[in-house]
Amino acid sequence: MTTDQLLDHLLIPRANGSPGLEQVARFLGERLQGAGAVVSQHAFTATPHGFQLVWTAALLLGAGYFAAIATRRHLLALALILTSAVMLMAEFEYLYSPVSGLLPATETNVVGTFPGQPGGPLLLFTAHYDTTTHFGDHFSWGRWGALQGPGTALAVGLALAGLWLGRRGRRLPRAVALPVALLAVAPFVVMFWFQSIGPLLRAPSPGAIDNGGSLAALLLLAEEMQPRPAGAPTTVQIVFLAAEEERALGSWAFAQELPARAPIAVVNLESIGASDELSTIPEDGFTTRRFRSSDAMLALVNDTAREAWGKPLPTQRLPFGTLTDGRSFLARGVPTITLRTYTRNGSFPRRLHSQYDSRDRLVLPEIDRAAGLLRALVARVDANPELIEALHQKRQP
Repeated sequence: MTTDQLLDHLLIPRANGSPGLEQVARFLGERLQGAGAVVSQHAFTATPHGFQLVWTAALLLGAGYFAAIATRRHLLALALILTSAVMLMAEFEYLYSPVSGLLPATETNVVGTFPGQPGGPLLLFTAHYDTTTHFGDHFSWGRWGALQGPGTALAVGLALAGLWLGRRGRRLPRAVALPVALLAVAPFVVMFWFQSIGPLLRAPSPGAIDNGGSLAALLLLAEEMQPRPAGAPTTVQIVFLAAEEERALGSWAFAQELPARAPIAVVNLESIGASDELSTIPEDGFTTRRFRSSDAMLALVNDTAREAWGKPLPTQRLPFGTLTDGRSFLARGVPTITLRTYTRNGSFPRRLHSQYDSRDRLVLPEIDRAAGLLRALVARVDANPELIEALHQKRQP
């Protein structure tokens, strides 16, 4: 199939838990099988309604906090805001699911394996195939997400001030307390609007930049795997991940089952085809825990880019609050690099997670060009499998 024909099958709304997700998963499996891969399904527990549940809970806790401040029940207010903080930390920083897990679903990562020599290195190429739809975009969430910490601190301070004054027979003036309480919970109200109401009211995203172009690039790579020589030293896996838009749960589950000390390297793709500005993303993670790709992993990709294109790839940073599946592998200590296309002026693509993430925004030659770089990377590792083994050795304690 041509890139255009692949996109015909890929660019449909494919939200987690939806028939569209299952339809695209079947297509990906069929294409991998047709390319000669050994295809398997990796099942895991997802939370397709997780964001709606979590931000609804945060809104209710915030409303309870405001009511408690209004009625001068400051101890209750303190308990409610601390409960909200613990819930959000558990959900987004440590990937526990006390609220989002109330409506679980089983989803699958689609895995295509092109076997190499037994005991040889494993080179993984990954990209997520799910989409989501929200109000706003990554920059909107990032701005308000960054205010959640200060908002929580302000809310705790207000409740403590009310308790302190109450023990001295005094009261916080409502004319002061209520505006401050409203200001403190405003970030949670706005995130509820973006994340919980957006999917219900906004036209669904077809997911072209995020992440249809990356899927097409990996399918093009799969078609080039059959001509590899018999007995190639490297096992190549192409893994299409679900639930990236739900806290990267698909890659997190997949990474947990990788052999802990095997020679493995992961190249993760995001937003391929947004322009011809393909970049490396060497840092990823959570708000409080960050992980960085090794210099050796960056060198492996950049040396390949120099040979293929005559220059290394530029390095970019993710906006605050943005993640990729790469963090799941980096958190496990697996040598990983994310390749992501930025706009021609070097900025992060806007208006994703909406109907505006449409096919006309994709630069098709860049998808083919990126697939060519991946093929060159496979050839480089096949010619010198010690490159991945060296990466493995560098991460040993």
